[in-house]
Amino acid sequence: MRPRGITLVTVLIFLAVAGGIYWLFAFGQAYWDNLEVKGILRQAANECYRQADDEKVRGFIVARLNESLAREGEDRYGRRVTRLPIDFDLGDIQIQRNEVPRYVNIWFTYQRKVSLPLMKQERSVTFTDHAEQDLSPVKW
Repeated sequence: MRPRGITLVTVLIFLAVAGGIYWLFAFGQAYWDNLEVKGILRQAANECYRQADDEKVRGFIVARLNESLAREGEDRYGRRVTRLPIDFDLGDIQIQRNEVPRYVNIWFTYQRKVSLPLMKQERSVTFTDHAEQDLSPVKW
C-alpha cells in the first residue's frame, strides 16, 4: 500500500495549528495579563479582611495594576509616558460586602485593545474578573 500524501485531514490539521499560533500571537499577552489581574483581585479580597474602607481597596487595586502592568512608551509627540494597556474607570471595580455571613465579592470589568498582526486592525477584548473572600473571624 503506498502513502496517500496530503489529504483533507492533513490540511485541516495544518490550518488549525496555524490558527492556534496566530491566536496565541495576537491575544496571548492580553490573556497573560488577565491572569495577573486575577491575582491582584485575590490579593485585594484578602486585603478586605483588614481594610473596611472600599475606596482604599480600590486604591490598592489601582496601585497594584500600575506596578504590575504599566508599560513605558511614547506619545504622538515623542515624549516618554507610562500607561496601562487596559481601559477602565474606578466605577468598573465593584465591591460588595455581606454581613451574614461576612463575605466580600469583587468584580472588575475592563477592556484591552489588541492589535491583530497581518491585518492592521485593532480589536477590543472585554474581561470580567471576580474574586471572593470569606471575612468571618478564624476560630481556633
